[in-house]
Amino acid sequence: NLKWETTTQTNVGADFGFLNDRIELTIDWYKKTTDDLLLSADLAPSAGYPTATKNVGSVQNSGWEFTLNTTNIKKRNFTWTTNFNISFNKNKVVALTENQLAMLTNARFDQNYTSANYIAKIGYPIGMMYGYIYEGTYKYDDFEGTVGSYTLKSGVPYYSAETATQPGYPKYADLNGDGIIDSNDQTIIGRGDPVHTGGFTNNFNFYGFDISIFFQWSYGNDILNANKLFFENGTKKKDLNMFATYANRWTPDNPTSDIPVVSNSASNNVFSSRLIEDGSYLRLKTVSVGYTIPAHITKKAHISKARIYVSAQNLYTWTKYTGYDPEVSVKNSALTPGLDFSSYPRAMSMNMGVNITF
Repeated sequence: NLKWETTTQTNVGADFGFLNDRIELTIDWYKKTTDDLLLSADLAPSAGYPTATKNVGSVQNSGWEFTLNTTNIKKRNFTWTTNFNISFNKNKVVALTENQLAMLTNARFDQNYTSANYIAKIGYPIGMMYGYIYEGTYKYDDFEGTVGSYTLKSGVPYYSAETATQPGYPKYADLNGDGIIDSNDQTIIGRGDPVHTGGFTNNFNFYGFDISIFFQWSYGNDILNANKLFFENGTKKKDLNMFATYANRWTPDNPTSDIPVVSNSASNNVFSSRLIEDGSYLRLKTVSVGYTIPAHITKKAHISKARIYVSAQNLYTWTKYTGYDPEVSVKNSALTPGLDFSSYPRAMSMNMGVNITF
C-alpha cells in the first residue's frame, strides 16, 4: 500500500521597480506541505515484526525571500550595481508515525558514540540537536570529604552511569529534579537550520576594468562540534593530540575550569550543550577583477573581445565558531543538520585566465 509522497504548495510574489528600474525589488512568500512521507511505524508485537514502512510523515516548509537590485551609479565610464538577497526559511514537523510525538535519530560518526543526538518533534523544526544541558564541571564545593574520599553532598545530582563522581567531572542539568541525571533529562540543545541566509554582491565597471565582490552569510544556526568529543576530552584517548584549549582543563591546580578533567568518566562521552556552538558566519566568498582590452586594439588581431581576469574564492570568514569551517554538515540529511566531525574546510583558491571572443 506504499505510495509517493504528496506536496501542496502556495506561492505569492511581487516585483517592484522604481526610478526607471534603477531600484528593483522582488518579494516571495511560500508555504509547502509534504504529506505521506515514508517512516518506520511501530507495530503491535502480535504483528510479528517490530516496525513497518508506511506513508505517515508530514512536514511543512514556509518562508519569505527578498531580492533587491540597485544601479547606484551609471555614468559613461563608471557604473556601480548592487544585488542583495535574504531568505527566512523555516520548517515544522506536522506528523510522524501513529501516536508518535517525537522521533530520535543518531547521526553515527564513530562506533563509540551511538546514542541519539537529534530529534524530530511535532511542532518543532526538523532535526533539532538533542542531549544534556552542560553546567560546567563539579567543583570542590559540591563534595564532602578529602582527597581520595570525595562524596557528593546531599542534593547534588549525579550522572546515572557513574558510581563515584569526582571533582572535575562533567556536570549536567537535572531537568526533572529527581537527583539523577539520565535520559529523562535530555532536551533540545540546538538547531541546525539558520534563521536567515543571504548574499551581497557589488559590481563595478571603470574604464574597461570590472570588479565583483560577493559576500554570503548564515545567521542563527548551531553546529554540533563532535570534534570536541575527541580533542577536548581525555577519556581513554591518551594517544591523541588535543586541542590547545585542553591545556586549560580542570586540574587540582586549575579547579575553576569548566573543561572536564582527564578521566574514564562515562559522562565525558555524551552529547551536551558543551558541543553546541554558534554557526553564524559572514564570508567573503568571491572577488573577481578583470580588464577588457579596448576594441580598437583587439580588432587589429581580428578578435571581437578579449578580457583578462583574476579571481579568488573563500578569502576570509568572520565567525565565532571554533572549528575549521562553519559552513559544514557531514551528514547530508534534513534529520541531522549541522554536524561537524573531521570535515575538511573549504579551501581558499585563486585562478586567472583570458576570455577571447572571435
